[in-house]
Amino acid sequence: MANIAVICEGVSEFNIINYIASRYKEGLFLNAVQPKINPAKGTQDDDGGWSRVLDHCTDKIINEIFQLNDYLIIQIDTDSSHISPYDVKQENKDGTKKTYKRLHAEIKARLMRDISHETRKKYLNRIIFAICHNEIECWLLPVYFTDNKACKTNNCIYLLNGELLKRDVPPIPDKKKNSPNAQKAYRQILKNIRKKSEVIRIAKYSHGFYNFILGLDTI
Repeated sequence: MANIAVICEGVSEFNIINYIASRYKEGLFLNAVQPKINPAKGTQDDDGGWSRVLDHCTDKIINEIFQLNDYLIIQIDTDSSHISPYDVKQENKDGTKKTYKRLHAEIKARLMRDISHETRKKYLNRIIFAICHNEIECWLLPVYFTDNKACKTNNCIYLLNGELLKRDVPPIPDKKKNSPNAQKAYRQILKNIRKKSEVIRIAKYSHGFYNFILGLDTI
């Protein structure tokens, strides 16, 4: 069994990552370093968001993590990457939008920016990145869509909620992604992903998702 620490934006992101990883590869034990999760209630005990992810990408914390864990997953959304101190612009100098591939590479570099060369050299091959273009909910669109909506990177929660309502399932509450009702909605979506083959199918619609499962293959 591989012990895997997770630094992510919130409890909903952790639950999605944990579910996907368990369906893709057996023998993984994921534990949340950020955020702290109440094991009894499954709720988030501290602040979340991209700033907390960046706060945890330091030499001290990374070294502490690898004292007890074999691997580390770092999850972050890209929707706020242009805001300081995230500081990864989403447009090129000529004003055109960066490709997903370029934005993904620049955000990986940003996550490692405050970690020393020595620590990166020691652990980089044991760090798996889950970089979600716009938001992690965009990874889930192919659960319900196989047309051009499957690879959209905007209005993802809105599209998912439309499908949930068709199935008489309460939607993901606006701005309350970590609430109990939101967790019920995520479970309803995720239960459609049962096998490794289904993870591979939906991952192919997203550069960040596909790179995440390639990272899992290194375990």
